[in-house]
Amino acid sequence: MAELDQIDRRILAVLRENADLPNTALADAVGLSPSACLRRVARLKETGVIRRIVALVDPARLNRRLSAIVTVKFERHGPEFRQEFVKRVQTEPAISQCYMVTGDVSCVLVLHAVDMDEYTALADRLFHADSNVVAFTTHFVLDTQKLETSLPMD
Repeated sequence: MAELDQIDRRILAVLRENADLPNTALADAVGLSPSACLRRVARLKETGVIRRIVALVDPARLNRRLSAIVTVKFERHGPEFRQEFVKRVQTEPAISQCYMVTGDVSCVLVLHAVDMDEYTALADRLFHADSNVVAFTTHFVLDTQKLETSLPMD
């Protein structure tokens, strides 16, 4: 695990709010020279603290207004079965998140479809056609009350 000092934590706090800041603005915000700030951000990336920097896109603006959370239950739970399912999930552009979980279900998916037809076709490909999927439950999102990408800084 990477050791983070107070400056690293300030850099992360600023980037979590706006990762689009130019390096000079970030450096000013955390009290470093631009070159020192650039080196620190590069180190945070190299050590995996910063996985990647992405744009947070509004699914509705891309005509993906049907959001859902799907729980999936597998019959068999071995690594080869999970890997096979994950391979198929990774080819589905409508699925934005996939978590293997403990408890009553095996997997939780978050997806953003254009409409019910796209969702139905995806369900047929991923769930109905997979003999290892025992059951799945879809929860359609009515409204998003909180969507955070940042993590608490302990």
